[in-house]
Amino acid sequence: MSNQSEKEGIRRLRLGFLVLIIVSLLSLVSLFRGLVTPSPSVSPNVTALNNTNPQQLLSQIASREIVQIEEALILTSIIGVVNIIGMIVLRGGFNVLSKVVSDNIGIGSTGSILYIISFPLGIIGEVILFYSFLSLNFSTIFIGLPFSFLELILLLIGSILLGIGVYRVGREYNNTLVKVGGILIAIIILAFIGAILSYIGLGQVKPISERQNVQIYPVGQGVIRRDGSAKIVIYSSTTATIFSAKIEGTKLFTFKVNPVNLQHGNNEITIQFDDISSLVENSTCIITLIVDVGGNSIPINVNAIYQGSQ
Repeated sequence: MSNQSEKEGIRRLRLGFLVLIIVSLLSLVSLFRGLVTPSPSVSPNVTALNNTNPQQLLSQIASREIVQIEEALILTSIIGVVNIIGMIVLRGGFNVLSKVVSDNIGIGSTGSILYIISFPLGIIGEVILFYSFLSLNFSTIFIGLPFSFLELILLLIGSILLGIGVYRVGREYNNTLVKVGGILIAIIILAFIGAILSYIGLGQVKPISERQNVQIYPVGQGVIRRDGSAKIVIYSSTTATIFSAKIEGTKLFTFKVNPVNLQHGNNEITIQFDDISSLVENSTCIITLIVDVGGNSIPINVNAIYQGSQ
């Protein structure tokens, strides 16, 4: 696995999401501008109204409407182009990670392609609608409807596939933010929030190739005492954080770990479980620690003997 290729794939995904976040903000600005821009209206000046030809008034109003529509089309086109750029960058990231991490991630690339195809279709549909308005030939609206319908279908399918791809990236890197981001992206109306979460989450992950060089393992065998306290020793080649501990095969789970931060070398850890009456004396239990290393959660299994009355 190429460390540099993996880093490049992650970097491209982050950059792509950053572009999409910017695009979403531009879209919100465009929407807000459309809401606050006053509609063209006839001057309330009665004298001016009486001295103006009605046809001329209609022409003035139509001209203003056309200018606003043209501005909206230009802004929409700019947003579409930037969106396509973002999707191309995302597709590159998915392609890289599908080669160096997992083939399953490649579904995100398919989703981004559908997105890219949908944008020109949407612009074509809007241009046809604009032409219909200018020519007052509203029958041509029906020509633009298939383009708009196809755009919607591709956006829905593309969003779902893109979300699945992002979720799988989060699964491979064991990052909750990226996984949640993928789920929200698949729900197209929440894609903006999903993009933000994915961008943040991808900034936390470490390449798997780097994680493989991290060594965290138990030293010897631990003990569990009658009062529920467990004593174990963990070696770590890097700084890390213990999130939680549980005893496999039981419902015993706890966040009471001291210290929670692992340092380089051997670390003596004390874990406090509550009711351990279900454990069998002198039996060997498996304690699973969830350890965070640079935003990636790693399970560490430790054997420990329940000493019971000892």
